[in-house]
Amino acid sequence: MEDYNRLVIDLYKRCFTDYINGSPVDADAIQEVQRVLNFAIDKAKIGNEPTDTLEALKKDVGYLKYDLL
Repeated sequence: MEDYNRLVIDLYKRCFTDYINGSPVDADAIQEVQRVLNFAIDKAKIGNEPTDTLEALKKDVGYLKYDLL
């Protein structure tokens, strides 16, 4: 299973580093992580697995998207 926590943490690192340095934040990377998380949530629902952690990560990425872009 992919480590979705690490994926989101790395995204936060890149985006905040870009923001602090005055570089444009990579909106495509944020959208890609959102797409991956949406896919993982759908897959978990189909497999009747819990989605709480994935939903929380999705909210974190949504916060990042709307706070930095």
